[in-house]
Amino acid sequence: MLSLSKHELAKAWPSKRGDVLMKIAFLRHGPTDWNAAGRIQGHTDIPLSDTGLAKMAGLRLPFAVARVYCSPLLRARQTAEALMLRDAAQDARLMEQHWGQWEGLTREQIFAAHGDDAFVIAGSQRGAEFRPLAGESTGELHARVGAFLKDVASGQGDAVGIAHLGVLRAAYTLATGWTMDAAMPADLDVSKIMVLSLDTAGTPKIDQLNVEFSAVHRHHPPRA
Repeated sequence: MLSLSKHELAKAWPSKRGDVLMKIAFLRHGPTDWNAAGRIQGHTDIPLSDTGLAKMAGLRLPFAVARVYCSPLLRARQTAEALMLRDAAQDARLMEQHWGQWEGLTREQIFAAHGDDAFVIAGSQRGAEFRPLAGESTGELHARVGAFLKDVASGQGDAVGIAHLGVLRAAYTLATGWTMDAAMPADLDVSKIMVLSLDTAGTPKIDQLNVEFSAVHRHHPPRA
């Protein structure tokens, strides 16, 4: 685990106050070949690309945590390992939203097969009611992420969850009340770290958005 001075840790992860019980940091897995191709992954178990592995291996968390949780999907587990977050507890509630028959397809392929209004028909303008064809509704995703947060709040120590785009969006929604009937808020950068505070019931609030990773400093021997 990354070692920081007390001053550095206080700057990166401010001390608890008020009714805050603990904090949990959420981060998305590294890039995959399907990400690069614009293909929807969902529950399909896609590994990180070589580029994704190299990217995540060059990063570390900028703060210390007591507990590590991870989606059981390979791309999330590989991300945890690359970040040197070993012994992560796998939790299926951190899996990406199940996109049913649309997994493996690009948006353009979905439109070609099911019409330009395929997402609207599936409920994209109805927030939590959105359900990909034969997949999981956004509301069902929110319910399992909320249950995960409640269980995490019953444990001891700050935590990190390595998950997926849909899970980060769900956690943001639960913390802010975003209705999801419009584009993803500009202030949420899912390539960075989102920190939530939890009360004793597991109710989340935004603590920090877009926290930067720390870079690994590699020491090279001097040239002869």
